Amino acid sequence: MCPRRLGRKCGLACRAGQVSDCEVEFDRSGAEMTSPILVATDLSARSDRAVDRAFELGRDLGLVVEVVHVRKDEGHDGVSDVALQQRVREILPPGGAAADVLVPEGSPPGTIARIAKERGAQLIVAGVARFNQISDYFLGTAIDYLLRHAEVPVLVVKQRPRGLYRRILVPSDFSPASKQAILTAARLIPDAAIRVVHVFHIGFESWGVADHVREETLARAQSGLAEFLASDDLAPFAGRIEGVLASGEAEAAVGRAIEDYDADLVVLGTQGGGALRQLTGGSRANSLLAWIRPDTLMVRLPG
Repeated sequence: MCPRRLGRKCGLACRAGQVSDCEVEFDRSGAEMTSPILVATDLSARSDRAVDRAFELGRDLGLVVEVVHVRKDEGHDGVSDVALQQRVREILPPGGAAADVLVPEGSPPGTIARIAKERGAQLIVAGVARFNQISDYFLGTAIDYLLRHAEVPVLVVKQRPRGLYRRILVPSDFSPASKQAILTAARLIPDAAIRVVHVFHIGFESWGVADHVREETLARAQSGLAEFLASDDLAPFAGRIEGVLASGEAEAAVGRAIEDYDADLVVLGTQGGGALRQLTGGSRANSLLAWIRPDTLMVRLPG
């Protein structure tokens, strides 16, 4: 078992089975360094879900959770920082009393991203702005900005936490971005099963395609998926990962895969190519996030 409260480099290496490569980092006082989880709240009932999920992840991983509530530039009705911090503490779950509560002033989107960088956060957790109906989530400008500019993964929480994540679905086009998504999910959620779905397309599937073309396309997809999952990077997690194929239009195929697997977390790697680029590029990412019911982790490829 990996020790709790390891630094990011050491903790992730240990969870990947690379214990020999794991060197605990210490500050000058000898205390272990950690990379916190940063959760954003606007004090609404909707953001309670994100706060609860962040603290659940923190407990499971042995990580510090820090809470940020951004005061708008025009102030907060004369409320002092101390009073506002106390107001934030009142919504924290049991065990959250010792958490650092930050109440910076500024534009929420940019300020959250800046605070995450300054605090060395390894994950940003945020809730949706509102629920229009059961299958329609409005992300809001803060999440839209974070998805484009944050340097660390962003977990968009939609559902009320009912235990740890158990079934993770990751769409993959075999790109470095989708591999990074799988690795991030495997390390952040160490006890969950992961299903990797690759969507392939066979022209006009309903008519006019010869059987041998279908068979060749399917064979290429099967071979590509097997080779991708056999890579050295994914080998430490092989026992938790299964691959499946889905045919058709990317968005619809992913939707069916989510339902079939009863996934409670969907992980998307941005900057992919092919079908993944169609799903996660620009406004399409917002569209996808707007109707996916499970919580969604967005992972940007570094660089």
